[in-house]
Amino acid sequence: MLKKIMVTLLGMAVFLSVTAWAADTFGGYPVPVDIAINGDFIKCTKKPIMIDSTTYIPLRAFSDAIGGNISWDDAKKAATMAKDGHSFVFYTQTDNCVIDGEETGYSSVLYQNLTFIPIRAVSEVLEYEVEWDDFYLTVKITAPNVEVPADCKDFSYTYDDILYLSKITQIESGYQHFTVRLGVAGTVLNRVASHQFPNSIKEVIFDTRYGVQFPPAHTDKINVTPSKETVIAAKCVLNGANVVGKALYFIDTKYAASSWAHSNRPHAVTLHDMSFYE
Repeated sequence: MLKKIMVTLLGMAVFLSVTAWAADTFGGYPVPVDIAINGDFIKCTKKPIMIDSTTYIPLRAFSDAIGGNISWDDAKKAATMAKDGHSFVFYTQTDNCVIDGEETGYSSVLYQNLTFIPIRAVSEVLEYEVEWDDFYLTVKITAPNVEVPADCKDFSYTYDDILYLSKITQIESGYQHFTVRLGVAGTVLNRVASHQFPNSIKEVIFDTRYGVQFPPAHTDKINVTPSKETVIAAKCVLNGANVVGKALYFIDTKYAASSWAHSNRPHAVTLHDMSFYE
């Protein structure tokens, strides 16, 4: 089923008294959204958010990535982006958008004193293609003749990182509470950060240095398709969520009362039926 989405750009700060928009959340965390331009994740000081199932992406990060120029008119309370001879003006107090001197049906949105503007208004004029990837929760933008600067690219994780972290989290805890899934994903990232284990998500999952670390990864179970909720959990952890501290191990107490970790490692936290150890 095709899904219509409006993708909007989070813009420049304005210090006004505005409507308090609430970002869509899952398990108490904002739904984690990425921007990809011509295949590259884009670095954002503030990540894109969703409001009422509509995706919003940051104007500054977008503009820098495509080589646009941004200005702010404090008297008019308007943010302007110029690109390839086109002008996009968004009036934050009147929810009005003027493109190349003509008013349009698009409107700006204010969220936490920041200006959000619709990418459809920009993409149609600049002839960019916009696609919503519902699995990776990513706004994919194809911008012809645009070379994204290296300092605008986000190399903190890849599509493979999202996929494999989601897979192992689904296998180990996909039927459990969302917080447990955050915990399992968190132990994988803690291992990546530890000198005791490999330094990539995929290598950690398939690690056999001290014996098989995740047995299901070496079976057909690794072909599982993660649920959307599990992908959200994995991406929340990739974006900094941590519910297990420095834990490196976990045990599902419904199926095992003890383990090597239980006997040899300090207990970190217990989340529902899962215990975590440092």
